[in-house]
Amino acid sequence: MQITPEQIEILKSLSCHRLSKNDEHRDLVHSFENTRNPNLIDGLRKTAWSEDEEGSTAYYLIKDKAGFPLFFFSLKCGALYQHLDEDQIKERKKAYDLAKRIISNPQNKEEEEMAAIVLEQFRAGRDISDEEIKRFLKEKTYKKLNILNFILGDKSRDPNKHIIRVSNTHSGIELVHFCSNELARSIWRGYNMPQSIGKIVFWRYIVPIIQSVREAVGCKYLFLFAADSTEDGTLINYYNVELKLNRPSDIGTSKPIYDLNCVFMCQEITELLKYREEFMRNFNPDIPLDAV
Repeated sequence: MQITPEQIEILKSLSCHRLSKNDEHRDLVHSFENTRNPNLIDGLRKTAWSEDEEGSTAYYLIKDKAGFPLFFFSLKCGALYQHLDEDQIKERKKAYDLAKRIISNPQNKEEEEMAAIVLEQFRAGRDISDEEIKRFLKEKTYKKLNILNFILGDKSRDPNKHIIRVSNTHSGIELVHFCSNELARSIWRGYNMPQSIGKIVFWRYIVPIIQSVREAVGCKYLFLFAADSTEDGTLINYYNVELKLNRPSDIGTSKPIYDLNCVFMCQEITELLKYREEFMRNFNPDIPLDAV
């Protein structure tokens, strides 16, 4: 069931503010407490103001109508990429060279049998002639060789050893902090909402901010590093099920020392916008008939 007018009015009573835009927030951050993540609160009090003021990380406070802080989160830009394995390319090139030679000029019975296997593998994907297979292998070999030549040429032109050469790069926004205020639990319970404050903050405030950023500059992914120390992956499961973030096997990023014990998760912003609409349509879970 969709969100009700009464619930909308409650959410309208909440407000979202940049941390350093109001001097009152300097004292307000001391009204935050989270025993599960004390380091986050420590950072909010000690370094968040300067980071927000200089623009390196944007911090936001969610406050109730009386001005009490319920939640805080922070965002900053980051880069994701798809891996380019030079060693793998070299190995593939060797394999293509070997397959091409075996197909065109097998040296013994074993190579003849191997050539038949290679041909059958290609035929399984598409019905092509031997000549087409040879041309296909040749083109693939040249393509891989060209990539290696490009890499070597780029290294000679730009010898900076800290540059990581990748297959593709993706623009992203990192959700750096995502933390509720334990001192505001009774306030939230008083609203009698069917959804947790974390889910509401994410879908009502964070995703729209990301959408507005994407309208100004190109951006493909939202990502985070989940600091989950539980044996059953409670936090990772929460981010996956409730916030629709995944653990990709083909997308990577740079991980700072601060996040070395955390798990990288991400989702395409286009997909998040679809999930946001779904969240608002099903804001109130339907009551099972047997519960009536």
